[in-house]
Order: sequence, then structure tokens, then C-alpha cells
Amino acid sequence: MRVTEKGQVTIPKEIRDRLGIVPGSEVDFVASSKGALLVRVDAAAGRTGDP
Repeated sequence: MRVTEKGQVTIPKEIRDRLGIVPGSEVDFVASSKGALLVRVDAAAGRTGDP
């Protein structure tokens, strides 16, 4: 996955489908000891959902 000059990345369709990410979804990157994790933000509860 390549990062653009604007800092953008494209989330692969397989991952979007698995996590239920659709246009307008909120996501976050969380730093971990192994790198970064992409998590979908659960807007109804205001917290991250299970990856």
C-alpha cells in the first residue's frame, strides 16, 4: 500500500468489506508495537469496533 503526497491510502476492498467500511465511515489508525492498526469507529457508541 502506498501513501500519497497528501498522506492518503486506499483501503483494499476485501478489508473494507470485512470491516463494514462504506463511504462516509469513520476509521482511525492506532499505533501498536507491531505497527499501525486500522479500526472502524462505531459512531453509535463513539468508540472503535472490533477489527
